[in-house]
Amino acid sequence: MLLTLAVVAAACASSSGGDDGAATPATDSEPNDTSEPTDSSEPVGDSTTTAPTGQNTASFRGVTADTVKVGVTVPDFEALQAAGLPNYQGDNRIGYQVFFDRINAEGGIHGRMIEPVYVDFDLLEATSQDAACVKLAEDEQVFIVLYGFIGENNVCLTDLHETMVMTHAYQSTEARDRSGDTVWLQLEPADDEKARILGSVVAEAAYLDDTTIGILANTTTSGDIAGEALKATLAEAGHDSTVYLATEQGNDPVASDNEMRTLAQRMQSDGVDFLFNLSGGGSATADLADAGFHPPRIAHTILNLDTEANGDQSLLDGALTLSSPSADDVWEEPDFRAACIDPILEVHPELTEEFSYLPDSDQQAQGERNWFTPTRNACNHTMLLQRLGEIAGAELTNDSFRAALDELGTVELYGYGAANFRSDGKWDGLDEFSLLEYDAANDSLDPIGEPITIDR
Repeated sequence: MLLTLAVVAAACASSSGGDDGAATPATDSEPNDTSEPTDSSEPVGDSTTTAPTGQNTASFRGVTADTVKVGVTVPDFEALQAAGLPNYQGDNRIGYQVFFDRINAEGGIHGRMIEPVYVDFDLLEATSQDAACVKLAEDEQVFIVLYGFIGENNVCLTDLHETMVMTHAYQSTEARDRSGDTVWLQLEPADDEKARILGSVVAEAAYLDDTTIGILANTTTSGDIAGEALKATLAEAGHDSTVYLATEQGNDPVASDNEMRTLAQRMQSDGVDFLFNLSGGGSATADLADAGFHPPRIAHTILNLDTEANGDQSLLDGALTLSSPSADDVWEEPDFRAACIDPILEVHPELTEEFSYLPDSDQQAQGERNWFTPTRNACNHTMLLQRLGEIAGAELTNDSFRAALDELGTVELYGYGAANFRSDGKWDGLDEFSLLEYDAANDSLDPIGEPITIDR
């Protein structure tokens, strides 16, 4: 499903850049786009910290001496449901507003109060994301956008309008490079970076000696770029490999099935006995097995145990992947609950039942919201916004915010782990990875050796 979302979102085509001067007054807007939640309660926490404001200036778009305007994009999951894609999630307005209120109650960001601007967008319509980008960057003149859009649509903000953004996934390093010096932070490594990391870790663990290596990639979510990136990484480690590209988008089951059978025949003919699966949490292992091909070893950038084998977990025995805490595990972590969940429930106790569990795709298809992604994003994005903004200080600009990355040091990303960023192009913070192997008999992912730190 995520792959389908990414492919239908084309690169943004907005035309004019924003002005780098002081903030301009917000224009009138549709109520659903920019209004704050009508059910917001009192801010969480006590107003115990007041940062100095006397030296603050109107230093950049969306910034005054007293305020900073922050955009938040809000995916329309109702439209997603109507399209038959069960990925029903919580409303970004709720979580982000709770943490904005909390920061404001503690004195804001270097004395500046956050003024949020919420704009809806359709996950399946590139034109909708175009319009939301223009509204945030040109009409509202926000300083930074949190959550962002799908994939390369974020380049509309970073390149065309030099407006900073924080996202969590769907980024490629190629799109990041097109953004130049404009900050585009991401909680998770880009797809091609994940592929490079997986290749480095697996090669370091000596799994590739005397093997014929295949790489299954797709033309969605920059999968073709990720495939070539992995091929280059493996070559640097002394291993040849072949990339097999899947082009079908999943909306034509017959064409998709036929293509998978063709790819399976090619891999089998080529003698592939170690396959890197970059297709991202789908059912490729089962699809290849149905086509008569199941290599002795498969390494996955994303291993979704619920979907990858279509219920036949024996197909996944020995599968390799990188450590990534599951949503269910993170949701129950005491530190995550204290930092990210409890503040929301304190303001919105009516959501206690909804936050008591994470619904699966079938339950989401029935209209039950999964709050994991919006909660983790809101919690981490607002934390990074506050810390980097405090470091940037009185002259809050794109450049000072970017430079603050080098002073930030190690931070704990909630639900991820320790992270570091750099202003010279290290836009995601994760560096330490463990290789895991799936044991079908015990239904467990077990670590192999010690964690590996990748210098990148």
